[in-house]
Order: sequence, then structure tokens, then C-alpha cells
Amino acid sequence: MVTREIFLHLLFGHLFIAFCSQLNPTTMCTNDMIVGEFEVTITASKSDAVEGDDITLTCKHNLGNVTLTFGWRKDGKELQEHNNKSELFLKNVLLPNAGQYICYVNSTYGCYKSPPHKVTVKSNSEILLVICGVSALALVVIMGLIMKFKLKRDNAKHRQRMAQRAQNGRNDGPAPITPRES
Repeated sequence: MVTREIFLHLLFGHLFIAFCSQLNPTTMCTNDMIVGEFEVTITASKSDAVEGDDITLTCKHNLGNVTLTFGWRKDGKELQEHNNKSELFLKNVLLPNAGQYICYVNSTYGCYKSPPHKVTVKSNSEILLVICGVSALALVVIMGLIMKFKLKRDNAKHRQRMAQRAQNGRNDGPAPITPRES
């Protein structure tokens, strides 16, 4: 009699889990997911990226050919836009994309999650600052050289005009004073 009740509870429990997982597959996956005999892992195109790179995370499992639903979490928060996809594609990553990613698979056997996969994103801001600084310095030096060249040219023209005026003044001036003959 007791064995029969236990058997019925187990049967109804499995039926209930199967029924509920078909209604809303992600409701069965909570923070206390099973980590057991089946394995779920994440493979990545790269884990250390520079801002602007693309990263693809793929959820791998050994659950066989059963009905599966996939989900992704980043730093414990559900990524709704990537629900039920075995691949997570991060395009043009930025610093906020860095963190711990977890893939979970909900199947008729239960809900299984992968170990956390850390994604790091390196900033390009230092390189950008160096490039901007060197460019600004080069621009100031070029402008200084142009100003120096222009001042030299203007001084040479000024001296030439003054010399021309002096020469014109000698030729066009009054006749030299000569003593009269008496």
C-alpha cells in the first residue's frame, strides 16, 4: 500500500513537471538548478575580447535527442532576448558585456546549468587617449611651423618694401644743395 502511494506520487510528480515544462519551459529553471549526471558547458569563440569584437557563446550538452529549451543568464540576471537559443551572439562588445555567463537547458530530465563562463572585455580608451594626444601635439607643432614660416616671409617682404621706399626716396627727393657760384 505504501509502495503504491509512493509510486503514484512519483508518477504524478513527473507528469506535473512534464506538463508544466511544456506550458512555460523557463519557469522550471530556478536558481537551485540540478547539476548532475548530464553535462552542460559553454564554448566561446573568445573569452578575452577588446571593445568592438564579436563573441559567440555556444551551449553544449549531452542530454540526447529530447525536447530542449535553452536559457541564458549574465551575472545572475535572465537574458530574455536570447531565450530558447543555444547560441548567444554578442556583437560589438563593450565593457558592460563583461561578466559571468551561464547557460541552462530545460528538458524532460530536469533543468541543468553550465558552470559559469567568464567573459572579459578590455577597453580601448587608453589607446584612444594616446592617439588623440599625439595627434593634438602634431597639430600644434605643424601650426607653429606654419606660423614661423609665415612670419619670416612677412618680415622679408617688409624689409624689401622698406628698402624700396628708401631707394625711391633717394631718387625722387629734392635735388642736392650745391653752393652757388658768385
